[in-house]
Amino acid sequence: MGTVDSYESRLDNRSAGQNRSRTISKGYYFTANAKQYPGYVIYVSDEAWPRLAKGETRTELIRYLSFFPYINKPNALSDFDEMGALAIMYHLLAPLAYLFLLLLVSGTVKRQKKTNRRWVKQASHHPVNVRSNAHMFCTNCGEALVKDAVFCTHCGTRIVSAGADRNSQAQSAPEPDFPGFPVRAGFSGYCNHPEILEAARKNRKTGIGCLWVLTLVPLIGFPVAGLLVEDLPFTEAVVIGVGIALVMFIVNLFALRRASRPMWEGVVEDKTRKERSERRSSEDSSDTTYIEYMTVIRTQDGKKKEIVEKGSRNYMYDYLAVGDRVRYHPAFGTYEKYDKSKDRIIYCNVCSMMNPIKNDRCKRCDNLLFK
Repeated sequence: MGTVDSYESRLDNRSAGQNRSRTISKGYYFTANAKQYPGYVIYVSDEAWPRLAKGETRTELIRYLSFFPYINKPNALSDFDEMGALAIMYHLLAPLAYLFLLLLVSGTVKRQKKTNRRWVKQASHHPVNVRSNAHMFCTNCGEALVKDAVFCTHCGTRIVSAGADRNSQAQSAPEPDFPGFPVRAGFSGYCNHPEILEAARKNRKTGIGCLWVLTLVPLIGFPVAGLLVEDLPFTEAVVIGVGIALVMFIVNLFALRRASRPMWEGVVEDKTRKERSERRSSEDSSDTTYIEYMTVIRTQDGKKKEIVEKGSRNYMYDYLAVGDRVRYHPAFGTYEKYDKSKDRIIYCNVCSMMNPIKNDRCKRCDNLLFK
């Protein structure tokens, strides 16, 4: 039990809907674990208790978290049967909104720190061309040089300042040496190229966006449908929405976790194809047959990995042969063959598009091909 020591009830609108006519503010305190904790709430309701006189108090049941009593609320505001549908939606969406704001603020701070580090790095590598030949001596005859002189006045030797020397030695950054045709055997080093790393970062960012969209849509959509559709009870809509959102969150979280795992290499050990059947719907009495293609890879750690493809999408089954060495890139979920010297095609490791082996960039996404 808690003690209410302040209470205010302000009438806002007599014609408002249920539990919307008054603004209530309430201050209270309670004892938990031999310690006193304060609390204060403001909410909309129809209750019109009389104001408390100076020194007057009331008792009211307070609910709180046993491990963190600072999170507390009067019992009437924490009972789902009494708070109403909109209040339930608020309690469901408020933690998500707080988490979104936390991620937004932390992401902004990280980007600002990264930008500051980039500027500091650029400033530290910026060439300084301020050196002159003042108070210097000729390297040929040893005589003192006149300030900003181009030639030594004693022996006529040409004087090159440090800044000019740096400028003469400075060269533009070489263009990346993209391989042409033919292609040699070996794994490509482009997996660490800045363009590929940027594509991996964008891919992960897209995955995080899909996680939030697929989680929030059912979490918000089903409760809203429960308010608007008479045939769908609100409590059932909330349960369904939370269940689907939880499943979507877990599935996408595991997908992001798989994309963060390290690369692995292995050898194609076996290739099999089987005819299978499935029933697409309960109304359809006939079964649909399809071919399942399986490519088995044994990693360097002795683990068994399988590539399963269905129907006509048997790209890796046709591309890889038994005995081929392959490398798996988890950031994109694609495979790279070690020996591409005899191939006529190559698959983009970013978007999985098939390209002629003579191409240096993918014709769909314009990223570097791992040659």
